[in-house]
Amino acid sequence: MNIVKPLKKVATKLGYEIRQIDWTYDPNSSILRRDLCSQNREIMKRHFLQTEETVIHLRNKYEKPILGKIDVLDLLKRLGECIDPSDTKLAGVSQLAHVLQVAEAMENDGVIDSDLLIAALIHDLGKILLLTDEALENIVGMNCPIGEYEEGIGFDHCFFQWNHDEFAYWRLKDYLPDPVSWLIRYHSILLPESARYMDERDRQYSEKYLIPFQKYDQGSKSVFRIPKKRIDDYRGLIHQYFPEVLTF
Repeated sequence: MNIVKPLKKVATKLGYEIRQIDWTYDPNSSILRRDLCSQNREIMKRHFLQTEETVIHLRNKYEKPILGKIDVLDLLKRLGECIDPSDTKLAGVSQLAHVLQVAEAMENDGVIDSDLLIAALIHDLGKILLLTDEALENIVGMNCPIGEYEEGIGFDHCFFQWNHDEFAYWRLKDYLPDPVSWLIRYHSILLPESARYMDERDRQYSEKYLIPFQKYDQGSKSVFRIPKKRIDDYRGLIHQYFPEVLTF
């Protein structure tokens, strides 16, 4: 029995209107991608307006912990609440799903380097700032050097735009091997704009860690790929690097 017409009559008498809704979700639709790209452009425009003074201000602002003592595993689970509205590839997929996608893509390719796998899981922990009132342009986006520097000076002597990379680096660096903490700090840099400032350490870490990592970080993003593993499956790897509780 078709009950739509009787329902429409009743609804009309009560002052309501019944309309058919298109529930189809197409993450590749031109409208959705246009809106995301437009938002991305606006956020990036503001992001690249950061100055050295902006970076210093944000470093000082987040010098103290924002969450206090917390297990890194619980911290990672909170990424499930974090959506990067500027990311046109993820289109609403959580940052927790993203880091699991990166780790899974590595494992599917036979990557067994625990340094790369832990980096896959923790590289976007700084996006916890998406749960605060911090401006989006100070959280997301790719980075390049602010101003001009002597060639070969080294990344650590350059000012880059401040975002989730820098925030997480200062929270996690004391628990990580130098190549991993370096990767957390610089995983969002634009290499073509930054390469001339590399010192020998930057070049070695870029070749061995950054270039392979960026391939997985960007190439594994999908709104369709549901990771088979949960974050709890990586408990052993996580606690290999971190104590059960740290200050974040």
